[in-house]
Amino acid sequence: MFRPEKREKSLGIAIPASFILDLHPREKTVKAGLVARAAAIFRVDDIIIYIDRYGVEGEGEWLSTILRYCETPQYLRKRIYKISTFLRYAGLLPPLKIPSHTVSTSVNEIRNYEFREGVVVKSGDKESLVDIGFEKLYPIPRRLQKGERITVKLIRQDDGSLKLSLSSKDEVDMYWGYNVHYNYENIVDCIRRYNADLVIATSKYGVPIHSVLNDLINALANSKKILILFGAPQEGLFEICKRFRVELSSISHFIVNIVPSQGCETIRTEESIFSTLSIFNLLLCLQARKR
Repeated sequence: MFRPEKREKSLGIAIPASFILDLHPREKTVKAGLVARAAAIFRVDDIIIYIDRYGVEGEGEWLSTILRYCETPQYLRKRIYKISTFLRYAGLLPPLKIPSHTVSTSVNEIRNYEFREGVVVKSGDKESLVDIGFEKLYPIPRRLQKGERITVKLIRQDDGSLKLSLSSKDEVDMYWGYNVHYNYENIVDCIRRYNADLVIATSKYGVPIHSVLNDLINALANSKKILILFGAPQEGLFEICKRFRVELSSISHFIVNIVPSQGCETIRTEESIFSTLSIFNLLLCLQARKR
């Protein structure tokens, strides 16, 4: 089984709800899929969607739905998601192929203490029945909310049967996917809620990354929860913060130009996400190897 390393540090990204504004539903889906792929490739733990202007709340719902759908294992999607306008073009979404998606397809292939995602189908006073992608439902001896998505640990009994134990992503010993957070909050409130000890803003008006590389490396080494902020296609972070009457420097520790001397006049948000995460993935990997 593919087992990407799980970071000791938590890495989150914050993107604006207007990221998919004024696009055809097909293009909304494709762009959101690119963000999902970037998050999975670079082992992002959290994707935060913030309100960057008034009137984009619906775009945030659309974006969060697609991102959650991408992260949901294929065998659970029909259980969790109903027919929706948001998912009309879901067939265009790229597969993530993260470990939670590439689990065993047969009960006989299950290894002892293997993790798996499931959804609660029936809930009783003392027992809940869970769909984990096989033909039958499996019981968990506790009351859970119907429709709830859960992480379970599979235990092989002496007679060969499977027993489910309620678990969490925190217990999984490899990268298991990202969480999506959308609370209809502006960028300031989102940062406050996430409570990262290192916040990095990306902007073409920021300091070139090579100018602050050593300071950035030291800050990463001393941080456990990192959040990277991205602006919108129509407006950068400086403009967004101005709308909410806050200085970008007051809500972030670094304002960095990730692609100094860029060859294109503008860099799209999804391109910035790939570029930025590529660099920070390298820096975090180098730090992990020094330990």
